[in-house]
Amino acid sequence: MNSHQRCQNVIAAIGAAETLEDRWQVVSGLLGHMGIDQINYGIFDSGDRSNADVRFLSTMRADWIAYYGDKRLDLHDPHVTLVRQNNLTPYRWGTTAMSRLDRGMPKEVLLLAAEAGLRSQWQVTLPDVSGLPVPAGGMALGSSLSERDFAGVIEGNEVALVTIAHLFHYFSINEVRRLQAGVPRLSDRERDCLAFAADGLRLDRIAAAMGIARVTVELHLRGARRKLKARTLPEAVAKALRFGEITQG
Repeated sequence: MNSHQRCQNVIAAIGAAETLEDRWQVVSGLLGHMGIDQINYGIFDSGDRSNADVRFLSTMRADWIAYYGDKRLDLHDPHVTLVRQNNLTPYRWGTTAMSRLDRGMPKEVLLLAAEAGLRSQWQVTLPDVSGLPVPAGGMALGSSLSERDFAGVIEGNEVALVTIAHLFHYFSINEVRRLQAGVPRLSDRERDCLAFAADGLRLDRIAAAMGIARVTVELHLRGARRKLKARTLPEAVAKALRFGEITQG
């Protein structure tokens, strides 16, 4: 199977996967066979993008990712800086480019990443799916291959790799945010009650629409608020929308 076919298989499989874990296995497994074995999907925590923490799914060494996060190396990583600045143009990078950097923390971060296995990458900035005009994060489709060998892998596959990054992001970001917040999945009834509340229905109308008692609606909404760590119903609706538990009607 050639690299182009592998990319097309990844695109098809991402849409068919039902869980974040399945999608990540598809991306990391099939692309790993191409030599794209150092993949980082990072999104910003909510807040000011200029200094928000970055949370990763990664195929890189766990000790490196932990060290990167503990030391807040994202604040010095030039790739993350470009994402924070809303650089929307995908680009290829390799370790030979480090010779153009002055000494300092940005170069030190890239040197440490190279020691951890990231020698080349195809970088894609990813949008906020809520429609905000700011980036939500990015995906580095990286490799332990040399820059020359990596160029041979991605040549002709650039558009497909950008598509893979965006598809994975679109299907996964809400679930990633929910897991980061430590929020369990809502039950079907909790989700339905919240969806009706998001549409502006009061308790009696929700009960009538669902064919259940008003007190049962109250219990489902209370359970949803507890799981979502929300003090009020509007806050619960907002969080459910952010985590993809409900959609805006």
